[in-house]
Amino acid sequence: MKKHSFMSNLSNRYGARPNLCANVWTRMSLGLIIIFSISVIYYSSAAEAAGPELGVTAQKAWETVLSKADSQTKLSLQRAYENVGNWTTQEQAWEQKTKTIHAANTKELEQLRVSIRQIDDAKIAGLIEKVKQTEARYESLFALYSSVNRQLDATKAIKNKEWSAAIRTQADTLKPVVQLARQDIRFKKKELGEARKRKSAEVKRLRTLLAGADPVKKQIQTGKKQASLSKERYSNALQQFKQSTKLGQSSRVLSSLNSLSAAAEKWAGSKQHIYTLEQKVSATYAKVRQELTKRPK
Repeated sequence: MKKHSFMSNLSNRYGARPNLCANVWTRMSLGLIIIFSISVIYYSSAAEAAGPELGVTAQKAWETVLSKADSQTKLSLQRAYENVGNWTTQEQAWEQKTKTIHAANTKELEQLRVSIRQIDDAKIAGLIEKVKQTEARYESLFALYSSVNRQLDATKAIKNKEWSAAIRTQADTLKPVVQLARQDIRFKKKELGEARKRKSAEVKRLRTLLAGADPVKKQIQTGKKQASLSKERYSNALQQFKQSTKLGQSSRVLSSLNSLSAAAEKWAGSKQHIYTLEQKVSATYAKVRQELTKRPK
């Protein structure tokens, strides 16, 4: 009875041993299944991502070539195939990065042109207003001085010495005041003219800096033509690869894959070159923006 009681207590305390083993085994099995499933999904995705884009027929032909090749040749084929995929992935990445930076450069160029065109506009507008206000302030003085001079001419005609002397005295009194007024207006206009000259010189200088990107833009156009040719070569090489898979000779398929990989590398390189040139354009615009920023407000 004691022995039975001891076993019962042991069972109650730790549970049934066979059931515990079964639970552990079940959990381990589920874990292995999950890991295996994730691995299958991962490697399937990686296989789909690698290599050039193929249609259903070409993909089947490629898989047939792989299945018939020996292990060493199969490994070489897969590596070459993945190289093509890596280069085409890079080409797409450079293409997207180039589009982004080109859009930014285009927007920045528009803003820089506006900013350059508007240099010192507020200052010049203020000087124009000063000239107008100064001229308006002296308008009545000039009108009075003109009227006195007309009266002086009239007194000469009638030969009235007393009237002529009185008018002349008035004219002589107004003359230095009028001269100072005219000098004030000339000074304001000179100040305006110098501001306009400075603006013109600064606009010319900054536009010259901005035009420093023009030779690079021409290189970009040339680069785009080269990229287009590289794309055409890649397309031709891809067709040759598809044709070689139909023939089923692994050596020819490997050769065509290597040619396709070289074409893809050239294509990706041409896109990277265009991106590098766009960076140079961006750097030029940044210099112009810096020049505008450091100008006195």
